[in-house]
Amino acid sequence: MAWTSIAAGGAPTAITLANAEVEIGIQPAHGLILGFGQVGRDNLLWVNPHPLSSARHSPWINHGGDKLWWGPFVDWLNVKGRHFPPDEVLDEPWEVVTHEPSRVVMRSGVSRWTGSRAEREIILEAGEAGVVIHNRFIRHNENPQRLQLWTVSQIRPPLWVWLDRRPNPGEPGFVNLRPGLWDPAPHVRDEPELGCVRGLPSPGGNYMIGTRGAWLAAVYEKIILVHQVIPYPDGDYSENVSLQLFSDGAYVELETLGGLANPGPGETMQNTVRWRLLERPPDLDDAALSRWLRANLSLKDTPGGG
Repeated sequence: MAWTSIAAGGAPTAITLANAEVEIGIQPAHGLILGFGQVGRDNLLWVNPHPLSSARHSPWINHGGDKLWWGPFVDWLNVKGRHFPPDEVLDEPWEVVTHEPSRVVMRSGVSRWTGSRAEREIILEAGEAGVVIHNRFIRHNENPQRLQLWTVSQIRPPLWVWLDRRPNPGEPGFVNLRPGLWDPAPHVRDEPELGCVRGLPSPGGNYMIGTRGAWLAAVYEKIILVHQVIPYPDGDYSENVSLQLFSDGAYVELETLGGLANPGPGETMQNTVRWRLLERPPDLDDAALSRWLRANLSLKDTPGGG
């Protein structure tokens, strides 16, 4: 799998972890994961080929890949005085705390907005086409800002994405999170009979939806990429969703959210997201594929998988 490293003077060196099934490429220069895929095959993560030419959220540079932000997003304007760019410290070099053959721990600096560090422990599963990522915020300074672990993974557009669908009583199957963007209706279908919401890529514009659930599955022609929050993400959510899907033409974002918390100095909050690659069985209709997917997700995981 070829993945693009970011050149950064004095920044930590890029790291690749691999087993017989998958490879993952980690770039501490900006706290990113920039590669993930089957050994010897295409990178499933989207990496921006021209990051310096992107002025959509100037002066923020979107390198692509997978990142950890603090949420909730609805607090950004009040806390930072802006919706974008994200917290600067998360784009600066991260310290590599541990580097082992199948495990890396990297840690950001302390945010002036939240008084917290971000930390990611990335573990390649032995003999599996999967990676386990423990995401953490470590509070260093007294700060009243509530926090939410928010992972954002930009991937190559799949055929579609299924979002796990478990609304509370009286809630819709999915929420249109950004009404100011495109109308998601032509690209999104609620499928309660499958226990899913289906999102299609939107080459001509962008939309963002969310559901309550524990996993997202990006379905390609021959493989399925799953991001699964383990255990089921109980807790309070500012926008009433624990999964988000954003489509932006060149890429699709798989996003997971943890419950809201407000740790005190010296305290840590954590969630775990497992990435898995599954060979897509041929000749299954959508209902059969959904059942097969749920059966595979429930094999090793905690309640809520099936």
